[in-house]
Amino acid sequence: MRRVARSWQAFAVVLVVWGNAAAYLAGTAIPVGWTGPLIGTALVVISLAWARGQGLTLDELGLGTSGLGRGAVVGLAFALVSVAGALLVLRYPPLLGEAVSYTPLAAADAAGLALRVAVTMPLDTIAPEEVAFRAVLLGALLRRYGATGAVVLSALAFAAWHAVIVSTTVAQTNLTVAGLFTVLGMAGAFLAVFAGGIAFAALRVRTRSLAAPLLAHWAFNGALLSGLRLLG
Repeated sequence: MRRVARSWQAFAVVLVVWGNAAAYLAGTAIPVGWTGPLIGTALVVISLAWARGQGLTLDELGLGTSGLGRGAVVGLAFALVSVAGALLVLRYPPLLGEAVSYTPLAAADAAGLALRVAVTMPLDTIAPEEVAFRAVLLGALLRRYGATGAVVLSALAFAAWHAVIVSTTVAQTNLTVAGLFTVLGMAGAFLAVFAGGIAFAALRVRTRSLAAPLLAHWAFNGALLSGLRLLG
């Protein structure tokens, strides 16, 4: 426990720097090519190596078989409910008067979007983030703090990880038509990411399985991108 107490902060800092550097290099939430999946795979390997060094067990990482089936069902159900609300807000945003549009998404063809949702997004976003934050970081925090503290701290790190990609994404939407909308969009996006971090971590704690947040994250992101494309 002492090793975890001393080093989880350093691991969290590494994650935040890694995520923002990778987002800066990608420049968009819909990157093409295989650089992203390679970077994501490297993060998974590094995270699991750190977890092993801390002596975290498979059950502590949410990678055991206990709760696997229940976690998958709960994760998918959560995604279906939450994405409906997110699409409603983006389609009919307060004050803006029109649906939120994202330029890179409008330029993506159907085949490219399908490849993104089904293949590259799980490799460069979903699996790396879930292993790093909901398996390893959360597992370490649960050793040191209670469930509430661990969930909140992991969500704060998760939001900080998204600083560059949130800024880049908002800048590529029609929210930039006015300074107020840009500020509100940035604030709303960060709150949404933090809330997502809370929800995914809570799913992991509740089900004791990484399957729940992993499938929830994948289904939510995939449905959100597809829904915005169809509604746009």
